Amino acid sequence: MVTDSRRQQADALLKNLQQQQGGQLKIFLGAAPGVGKTCAMLNAARERMQQGTAVMVGLVETHGRADTEALLQGFELLPRRQLDYQGQQLTEFDLDAALAAKPALLLVDELAHSNIPGSRHKRRYQDIAELLAAGIDVYTTINVQHIASLNDLVLQISGIRVKETVPDQFIDSAQQLVFVDLAPNHLLERLQQGKVYVADYAALAVKQFFQLETLTALREMAMKLVMSHVDAQLKTEQDAKARGSDYLIQDKLLVLISNRRDHEYLIRIGRRVAEKRQMPWVVVWVDTGQMQYQSTQQRLQSAFALARELGAQTDILRGPSTLQTILPYITEHRINAVLVGAGTKRVMQPWRKPLYQQLINSGLPLEVSVYRSGESTQQTRAATPASGTFGQKAGYAFGALFTAAASALALALDQWLQSGNLVLIFVLAVVLCGLKYGARPAIFTALLSFFSFNFFLTEPYFTFNVNKNDDVATLIFMLVIGMTCGPAASRIRQQLLLLKEANRYSELQRDFAQQLTVIHQTDELWTILAAQLTQALRCPVHLVTLDQQEQQILPALHQPLLALDQAMIDWSRRHQQMAGRFSDTLNASQWTALPLVVQGKTIAVIVLQFPATVQVLRPDDRDLIATLSQQAVSVWQRISLNTELESSKLKAEMEQLRSALLSSVSHDLRSPLAAMMGSAESLQVLDQQLSKEDRNELLSTIMLESQRLDRYIQNLLDMTRLGHGTLKLERDWVSVADIIGSAKQRLKRFFPQVDVEYEAAPDLPLLYAHAALLEQGLFNILENAAKYSPDGEPVRVWVSQQGKICRIEIEDSGPGIPEALREKVFDMFYVVADGDSKRHNTGMGLAICRGMIGAHGGSVKATSARVGTGSRFIVELPLPEIQAGD
Repeated sequence: MVTDSRRQQADALLKNLQQQQGGQLKIFLGAAPGVGKTCAMLNAARERMQQGTAVMVGLVETHGRADTEALLQGFELLPRRQLDYQGQQLTEFDLDAALAAKPALLLVDELAHSNIPGSRHKRRYQDIAELLAAGIDVYTTINVQHIASLNDLVLQISGIRVKETVPDQFIDSAQQLVFVDLAPNHLLERLQQGKVYVADYAALAVKQFFQLETLTALREMAMKLVMSHVDAQLKTEQDAKARGSDYLIQDKLLVLISNRRDHEYLIRIGRRVAEKRQMPWVVVWVDTGQMQYQSTQQRLQSAFALARELGAQTDILRGPSTLQTILPYITEHRINAVLVGAGTKRVMQPWRKPLYQQLINSGLPLEVSVYRSGESTQQTRAATPASGTFGQKAGYAFGALFTAAASALALALDQWLQSGNLVLIFVLAVVLCGLKYGARPAIFTALLSFFSFNFFLTEPYFTFNVNKNDDVATLIFMLVIGMTCGPAASRIRQQLLLLKEANRYSELQRDFAQQLTVIHQTDELWTILAAQLTQALRCPVHLVTLDQQEQQILPALHQPLLALDQAMIDWSRRHQQMAGRFSDTLNASQWTALPLVVQGKTIAVIVLQFPATVQVLRPDDRDLIATLSQQAVSVWQRISLNTELESSKLKAEMEQLRSALLSSVSHDLRSPLAAMMGSAESLQVLDQQLSKEDRNELLSTIMLESQRLDRYIQNLLDMTRLGHGTLKLERDWVSVADIIGSAKQRLKRFFPQVDVEYEAAPDLPLLYAHAALLEQGLFNILENAAKYSPDGEPVRVWVSQQGKICRIEIEDSGPGIPEALREKVFDMFYVVADGDSKRHNTGMGLAICRGMIGAHGGSVKATSARVGTGSRFIVELPLPEIQAGD
């Protein structure tokens, strides 16, 4: 109970928060046209304008009423949009102009209006929803007969089906619902005086809603609606303040619909029941694997769209029968109230009980409510294909063909087989017909087989008379078996179709999941998702992404998008809703846009172009798109996370590099500078007191330290060139001996006490390399070896050829490098030794060496010396093909 209370309070707080975000909606509700809704809206807006609010009239229909036109004086009017529709110039509310003007309060009359085809949205309430999302307050008007859940009740009262309706969920989102009342007799007087409609429309209105009993009933409905809205707001406030009642058990309502009948009235009743009892509700359809016709798909799609508009959850279940599938669902979701239609009497299966009676007899603690539509079902039956009642027409033709084939085969085998065995041939025909075309054609085939067997294979032949008792038993046996096997085969067929479709979706998801495991780039991800959806839906599918304000379409389109299609994609991205075909927004486009949203951000838009023959987006296709998209979004999040981790790692490495660089620069630049400054200062101050030897020593110090500083700066420049990829190779044919000899001479200037022992294989080929860079890389290794070699120990160099590789080995007799650190010595600013041996080592030499050797396609690695302690560096350079084969 505590948990329910907390959940109830959280839901109420969330609802309050949602109402506070965006613009505020105020609806002026009336029982019928002419009660004064527009006038009340204008008067309320004038009060706001006098208080300093910026008010603009987006659209107000005066219907020629002088008093309404007078109230418009002093308001700023928004120009209407001109549209060309079927050769006529029509005007419509300009949504884009209203969003651009963005007044604090906008007046938009007639909430239930349907926009002219070609407008962005199909209905005006959707225009107002976009205005509210932009932070604009809206005043609007509506009559009670346009509320979606009251549509059937209005039909019963007036005999008229209102086509333009507004979802109750949108009405519930209004912060204020103002009831504009006028007594029915006064309203009829206004109608007769011409204050509601002009004379031609007034006569028509009297035949429709303007009758005293109808107006009275509509007035009562409007009052109840306003009171219900006030009660709901009060309950929300109480729940938000934790003063609401606690419920031990919350009822749940299930509305069970069929695609063979118009069950929209059931959904509207379910909305009223759920609202009155304050309980959640779900609309469910069970797919038993039967053939789906275009009309049944459209009816199902329309029913689900209405359910979502009225605030219900929707679900599709799959199973062999409605009862077997719905009972576990009811138990699992703890549903205790079910709303079903009365259905029709089964002509072909009179022994089967109606579904509602089967639910009552199920033994579950259920409240089953049964409703029958008040309308005549003739129109609904006419909308169902003729084959919907008796099965597929082709099944009867093939049943007759199967029976004829079975009869011919049985006549051919009559001399060798007994009649009991011949029966099996006809049973096979019945089973085949049931598997292919369903139960009803199978039953027809069973009856036809009965008469065929009697006519051709029982004595007296070619008559329907039967003389033998055995033949009578055989005929009865065949009829019973055929009547049993036919429906059984039909049920097996339905289950196979369901299993086949489920396996198809499972295989698509499995294949897609396997492909996702090796994806590391977002472009590759979107391309594979588009390809998978194209294969599954059998229509062109593309992914539209926005990268640095540049739109990218994957895979690329063969021709550019139209302006309408681009507007559809932009709207879907901004509002994170479905747009285009099969929606109420920019549905003139031939494409359908579905956004992929992650944490409130649209990362991509799926655009699909179904064939013109497809009139409805099937729930199965919608679920498949959602499932594959969710898998792709998960991979996108993984890729984004990896990118962020790599970026963080790179930042950490850059920070570490920066710290090492600062440390190295602060030490290795200041040390030679300090020595040079000290020597120069000694020469300046003690010039006359210094002997010639001391003066030469100080000058040597300045020279050596300046050379050291020059090498350090050159190393920094080399690393910068390597890091930015600006290092250019100017290759030429050079000798390995010349390069090593030049490096030895440079080493001699800085380390005159170190000997270099050089040994090379005979007939070494020339290298095609950048001599200066290669010399610098080898010099850095020799310099490193000279620094760590003990006094009197030489540095050894071996050069050899191994296949297509020139191998250079440089070895010292120093302390050596631990095996765990042999790869790290090539990192920038990394130095193995500590203490004094680190003083003249910046940690850049080996890093530069690897970069320069790598630029030539070679490699360098560190290992242990051949004998004793020390380190050995192995450089391998590829030989040119023209010489490698010599």
